[in-house]
Amino acid sequence: MTSRREFLKAGLVASALPVAARADFAPETPPAVSIYKVLYDTRFPASVAFARRAAARGLAVHAMAGDMTRFWYDDLYHRWRREPAAIAGLTAEGALFCLERLAWDQRMRVVYRGQHSAAADGCVAHRFEGPAPLLPAAVAATADDDWAAALADVIGACPRGRVQQRAAQSLTTTPVVPPSSETLFSWVIAPVPRA
Repeated sequence: MTSRREFLKAGLVASALPVAARADFAPETPPAVSIYKVLYDTRFPASVAFARRAAARGLAVHAMAGDMTRFWYDDLYHRWRREPAAIAGLTAEGALFCLERLAWDQRMRVVYRGQHSAAADGCVAHRFEGPAPLLPAAVAATADDDWAAALADVIGACPRGRVQQRAAQSLTTTPVVPPSSETLFSWVIAPVPRA
């Protein structure tokens, strides 16, 4: 007669067969967020380099000079009235702060945030918070002398949906595009599905 323990073991083995039959065990990469617009600030060379790379990737870019009001009233407000749409950028904190607050009403959140500050000896210190699968690419991008442009590739790969969040830090020791005296932020604001 079969014991309860043997019966449970057989059930576990049978339920594991479909997983064991798979050729690859790597988790599937979630699809990337579809970015409506990339906002950049013409006052900062790093932000301009970021926008150039984003445009080269086929993303629509929008320039501003410190004030995102026109972008909001002339474009984004109308788009978000129809439906939530992800946006990204490399800007100073003020623009990110305003857009983050406005996004809350659309059930959208900052899903990726990179902070880029001038450090000692001409280095650039980076701190990232965002999807765990994205952070290794963000850290690797900051090893590039043209880190700001390389980060445009990173935001273009930001995964959609609920993904485990992590934090990471890095240091660029030889920046070609120097940071401003003001801290810059790379970011993605996107819809977040409910749990």
